[in-house]
Amino acid sequence: MRALSFIGKTRQFWNETVAEVWTKAVWPTPKELAQSTLVVVVSIAILSACVFVFDFSMHELVRFVTHLVGGL
Repeated sequence: MRALSFIGKTRQFWNETVAEVWTKAVWPTPKELAQSTLVVVVSIAILSACVFVFDFSMHELVRFVTHLVGGL
């Protein structure tokens, strides 16, 4: 009895999901999609550059400090 209820609820969920995706959802135009993709790519490039600068700076700082401590 519970299995039928679970199957029924699953089928209802699936049908509602399909209806929402194909009838209620608003899909972006190709221009909007291209602009959004460009924003994501530029954001990732900026974040990558920031992480690189931070990582390089920390590497050099640790090298400098260990060189100072090693010279004592």
